[in-house]
Order: sequence, then C-alpha cells, then structure tokens
Amino acid sequence: MVAGEREPAVPAEAHESARHGLARLSALATIHDIAMRYRAPLLTTGFLIVGALGVAWWVSLISEFAGPITQSGHHDFFAFYSAGTLIREGQPQSLYDASTLTALERHIWPHATGYAGYMPFLNPPSAAVILSPLASLPFATARLLWLAISIALAIACAVVLTSGRDLRTRGLAVVAVLATFPAYQTFTEGQWSFVMLLGALGALAMALLPLWLKPPLLLFVLVWLLITRHWRIAAGAVGAVIVLTLVTLPWTGFGADVNYIQYLGGVTAAHATGSGAVGSTTWEGALPNMEGLIGLAATFAGQAHPLAVDVLTGVMAAGLLAYFVWATRSRWLARPLPLQVALAALCLGLLLDPHLYAQDCVLIVVLVAVTLSRTRISAPTVLLAGAALMDLSAIDTYWIQGVFVTPLHLLTFVLIAGVIAFLWPVRTRPALRARAAAPA
Repeated sequence: MVAGEREPAVPAEAHESARHGLARLSALATIHDIAMRYRAPLLTTGFLIVGALGVAWWVSLISEFAGPITQSGHHDFFAFYSAGTLIREGQPQSLYDASTLTALERHIWPHATGYAGYMPFLNPPSAAVILSPLASLPFATARLLWLAISIALAIACAVVLTSGRDLRTRGLAVVAVLATFPAYQTFTEGQWSFVMLLGALGALAMALLPLWLKPPLLLFVLVWLLITRHWRIAAGAVGAVIVLTLVTLPWTGFGADVNYIQYLGGVTAAHATGSGAVGSTTWEGALPNMEGLIGLAATFAGQAHPLAVDVLTGVMAAGLLAYFVWATRSRWLARPLPLQVALAALCLGLLLDPHLYAQDCVLIVVLVAVTLSRTRISAPTVLLAGAALMDLSAIDTYWIQGVFVTPLHLLTFVLIAGVIAFLWPVRTRPALRARAAAPA
C-alpha cells in the first residue's frame, strides 16, 4: 500500500458474515472433536443397538416360519407361489386375474388376506416363469427355499458393497444388511428386494435387469441415464428386458404381457384414486405406511381424499424436482458425477417411487455404496448410518399394527432433507463467497 493511502473500508455486513462463519466453523470443529474422541464407543453402541433390533426381528422371522400361517403374518409369497403355479399349469393369461389368484391362494390358506381379500401379483410375467420351479414344491418348502435364496442374495449384496475391504468391514456390512428392518420385511414377505439391490449395485446394463421387477423404478433409472447421456447403459438395460421377455415367451405368450401392461395402468390409476379407500380399484393397499412422497401426502391428507393426496404429492414432487434441476443444471454431465449430486439424485428417486414399502428400503444400501466409494469417512460409520436410516422404515410399517398412533415418516423427512442438504452447497457457496468479496 502506498504511504498515506487509507485502507479500504470493510462493510459491517462482511464483518458480521465472517463472525457467523467462524462461529459455525468452531461449532463444527467442536462436534468433530467430540465425535473423533468417542468414535469407537459410539460405533460400538450403535452396532449393538442395530444388532439387538436385528435379533428381535430374526426371532420373529423364525417364529413365523416355524409356526402355522396366521392372519397377522406376512402373505406376499402367496402371490408368488400362485403365479408360479399358473405358469406350470399353462395359464399365464390369468396371472393378473383376481378371482383366479384368490382361488389358488385359498388352497394355501382358506381365509382372506390383504386389503382386497387376496394378494395380487405385481411383477412381469417373466418373473412368474422364474418362480415356477418353486411351485413344484409344497408351499412351506418353497417358502423356506426362497428364504434361503434371499438370505444368500443379501449376503452377496454385503460382499459386493465392501469389495476390496478387510474382513472386519465385510462382517460389519453383513450385520448392517441382515439385521435391518427392510431385510426382515423382505425375508418374511418373500419379496424380490435383494434381487433388485444386487442389480442396482452392479450398475451395468445387464445388472440393471432386475429393476424390471419394478417397472416404475427402472423407468426412473432410465430417465436419469438418458439425462446424463449414459446411452449405452440405458440401451443395454432396455435390450436386456426385451431379451428376457422373448426368452420367457414360450411360457407366457404375448397375451400375458399385454395383460400386464393393462394391469400396470390399473395399478397406477389406483394410486391416484385412493387405492381402495373410496371404492374398488385394481390394486388396494395402505398408502400411509408407504415411504416416499405419496405415503407422506396420504398421511397428511388422508387416503380417503385421493384428490388432496394427488395434489399434495404433485406439489412436493414438483418442488423437489425444480430445486434439483436448479441446483444441478451445470453438473449433470460432469464426469465423474459429483458425490453430492449422486446422493441427492438417489434420495429423490426413492422419494418419487410410488410403491416404496419397507422391504424396498434395502435400496438405501446404494446410498451407502456410493458414499463408501467416494469419501474418506470410515466404512463402519457409513454402514451404521445406512442401517439406522433403513430401520426408520419400521415406524411406518408398525403403524398399521397399532404400535404408533400415526405414521411418522421420519425416513421420508430424512430423504427430503438429504435432497436439500446435499445440493445446497453446490449453488450457494460460490454465491456467498462472491457476495462477501464484493465492494460496498
């Protein structure tokens, strides 16, 4: 500075902003120091809690499989076994016929189940072909075999998740996956969730094929792949679906696929018209104990008010999508995709899923996988956080059994917060720096 010149005046706003910034940094540093000092006991306590909850759910799982079928049990596998039976009996055209499925399920257990009095088959005809060998076994034996396959798939997911890491981390991953509530729901219901998760962890064209079990989810992934210009992966995934459909065609025929497309339209309409709360629909179920935006909207507006649920869901979805587009518009094509954008996109995809029950919350493991591959945060910390997040889904599921007065949707709120928080620094930090540096 030349002698005699005065130092430029610093605006009071800049001083105030700097003080606030230092205060935030000090608070974060204090939290970080405490976390680092007590990290080992905190992690141990956290895994003990997750393990204790897992033991309780596994005791319930063993009790259900060891005892007779009850009204309070889990009945989704009724639909899978019946669909496999229809393929074996050469009746693929009846896969989505309510009366046919009801009759078959009554042979398994002579009582009404589910909201519509039976368990519908929601997957493509090709999935029924895959299930058909199980239908050659007695129901109880087929259910046990499917449980064993599902457990093996869950362990495979944990192994893929921690590929290249030490045995201790891999052991913690197995605990973090198997001991969670979504795993319990998957095992008791006999759902496909770990098949889809293994495909999602593969993140390649052929590996994405299992997402065809849930077409809306595959559609979200394809849209994202197209936006981010992953043309080959998107084309490969679509090609894999076409190949699987053609390979299973001798067992399903074109008619079953046509029926499935029509059935999917009916299920979509059911979600928009109350899902059985104000009249008969193609699919009926409890929307409030779903996770995601539609479950949150149904809790606030009431499932018996479908228009209000639709409007609220649409407003929340539009708001989050608009925020996502605004915050990431210059980063979609970045290679590699910024971690914050990837995590926000995954949170948003789960929120938009129109059929996100607890079992499919195992897909949160994909968030864990992305975080493990892109940060230096310790693997046990990330695994514990993922397990805790998945276990939040238990609250909304147990609501339907009267354990809670209302679904709390803590998981949905955390996912919404994730979309906002992961993207917030992307646009605001540069703007704040520029504002602080601007002359008065």
